[in-house]
Amino acid sequence: MNPLTLGELVDTLVAARRAGGFRYDDQARVLGQFAEHCHQDGYGDGSIIQEAVEGFLYGRHLKASTIRREEIIVRELAEHARQFGWSAWAPPSLTRLKTRHRPPPYVFSDEETRRFFHAIDTQPLSEMSNRALVDPVLFRVLYATGLRISEALNLQLHDVDQEQATLEVRDAKNRENRIVPITRRLAATLDGYIAAGHLDPEPSHHLFHTGDPSKPADKSTIYNRFRRYLADADIPHFAPGGPHIHSLRHGFAVANLRRWATDGADLAVMLPYLSAYMGHADLRGTQYYLRLTADAYPEVAAMVEARFGYVIPDPATREGGEQ
Repeated sequence: MNPLTLGELVDTLVAARRAGGFRYDDQARVLGQFAEHCHQDGYGDGSIIQEAVEGFLYGRHLKASTIRREEIIVRELAEHARQFGWSAWAPPSLTRLKTRHRPPPYVFSDEETRRFFHAIDTQPLSEMSNRALVDPVLFRVLYATGLRISEALNLQLHDVDQEQATLEVRDAKNRENRIVPITRRLAATLDGYIAAGHLDPEPSHHLFHTGDPSKPADKSTIYNRFRRYLADADIPHFAPGGPHIHSLRHGFAVANLRRWATDGADLAVMLPYLSAYMGHADLRGTQYYLRLTADAYPEVAAMVEARFGYVIPDPATREGGEQ
């Protein structure tokens, strides 16, 4: 059996990523350019050497942000090549970028999470509002799935498959639909909530509403409630550095990465799964959460550093963050 050429190796990586639900168009273009660079400069198949990589990445007049993106792509190719027995060199560090000065995103501690949900679950019933029915379920969906608030509020009853324990997120941020598996426990919670909150259910009714199921709950209303629960839980809310509803999405990603690291899973392998689940366009948004995990839980960073610490980006190199 003849060994793969570099072009064929690139094709297998692109096919694998697209089969995993990624568009991978920009990455495919960069990898094609790298393969052409190696061919034109006479680098043989079977290995990816340092000279070839550095000539491609640093031999052109590119912006630091472009170089950084291409470094990430070439690193991924190198990891893929090693699986086929190639000797592959990858840049050991990422090009530093000028960063915008902004507070780091907030990640709830375990104790804060407990107090937050206790505040939601113990709120008084009211004849004027259905929040005591809606909010314990809505915020658990956000915390347990990492959905964006807009994605959760856009859910309709026909998007909930209680038998398969999935949610279908439609027309999300990247204009794509995705199926989100949920735990059986959360599926049972949703089953009970729908029975209580939708007395005359229609498939097009919005899962989370404030009285009229034909209309979704308003984001500003939910955000005001969120701030009230923070106050009840004695969790300070300081703009712009304090908790935001999006902090629940951050917490979902960090909790999973923390659990996988503790269990000894290879985070570099798990990232594409988390990326697809959260609806990221590519891995950059998901890698951002590796930094948050390392910042919030230094023991996790120490645990994974020796094996695959390179996947945790330096804080000076990250751009903005994920939404």
